[in-house]
Amino acid sequence: MHPTLFKIGSLPINSYGLMLAVSFLLGVKLASRRALKLGIPADETVNLSIWIMAAAIIGSRVFYVVTHMDQYAGDPLAIVAFWNGLYGLSMLGGVILAMVVGFTWIFKKKWPVWSFADALIPSFALGIFVTRIGCFFNGCCFGSETSCSIGTSFPSGSLPYSVFGSASIHPAQLYSSLGGLVILLLLLFADRRRNFPGFVFSMFLGLYGATRFGMEEFRYFDHAPSASFGYSVFAARPGMTDNQLISIGMILASFVLGIWLFYRDQKNSS
Repeated sequence: MHPTLFKIGSLPINSYGLMLAVSFLLGVKLASRRALKLGIPADETVNLSIWIMAAAIIGSRVFYVVTHMDQYAGDPLAIVAFWNGLYGLSMLGGVILAMVVGFTWIFKKKWPVWSFADALIPSFALGIFVTRIGCFFNGCCFGSETSCSIGTSFPSGSLPYSVFGSASIHPAQLYSSLGGLVILLLLLFADRRRNFPGFVFSMFLGLYGATRFGMEEFRYFDHAPSASFGYSVFAARPGMTDNQLISIGMILASFVLGIWLFYRDQKNSS
């Protein structure tokens, strides 16, 4: 675990922050190249990307706070101090708000909505791939205890160590990173064929929802029974996390949206 990779003078370079910055730069480059094919200037894509990035951070924080209100009962001001703790962001909330902001921007600009969504969405998968590596170095979003050979242990002083000691746990962050990479490759492969506008976007919803649902089974954080590690405010039944319920909604939305866009495209082509 390396929460601080190196220092520039007295300035520490945080591993998660660095990976977040790298994912943003790579994502903007990928999105800009794909958007150019639609005739949308690169500077327009960059401007949108900045808003999406801000929305992703805010959404991640808001979703985390809403599902962990017990942590802020004695110190409400800590809600806005997300930089003070390892546990302060929930990526799923960030993805959702980023999509809302993105679509609002696209509608306002009157760009081809679903074609532009197809152009942007692989950057989300790229972001998941890169930033989850930062989570691993940071020691956050860790997995549950395991006896399998790929289990890993975290050093003394880390949050995983405070829960499990030197026991092996699932490297859930790397599972998520690998999932993001697989989704990215599948989206880019699917985009090589002629599909209806919105196909790649709806495909992302289903793939991310499915991988996130399964990933919850390996994470410790969302299953922790202690109030200090959060609780579910939306769970319909014991054992299902908030993220899993939202993931189910994303999978269903993927099918509904995909079918609607397919028939819409067929109607417009006839």
